[in-house]
Amino acid sequence: MERQEIYGIEPEAGMAIDFTPELGNWVNFNPESKGIQKFSLTKKDGSLIIHVSQAGLAEDWGEAIAIPFLDNVGEKAFYARYDRSQLESWLTADLNKGLWAIVAFHRFKDRSKPNFFSREFYYRDR
Repeated sequence: MERQEIYGIEPEAGMAIDFTPELGNWVNFNPESKGIQKFSLTKKDGSLIIHVSQAGLAEDWGEAIAIPFLDNVGEKAFYARYDRSQLESWLTADLNKGLWAIVAFHRFKDRSKPNFFSREFYYRDR
């Protein structure tokens, strides 16, 4: 089955966003990454939750609400925001062929360093 790329088309009304198959633990393909090493997706009180459990020097970012998105062929994505003491991070993720791609945008609140972003890929931890 060949997939056609969709650009700028909204999903049909009534399409449900079900992240149940994607719940669980996900691991970075690059074990040497200085960014997010692994994360988990869970449901809590009807919300999708991401927990970045290791990043950089084994820092735990904790939990954040992940806002789910869907395109018109059922591809899933989410957005999450972390507001940490010195750094604000926005995560955008999309699922493609069973793998998550996360683009993380980071801003230092005190402007001591330039804003930066990273793009990394994750597989399911079995």
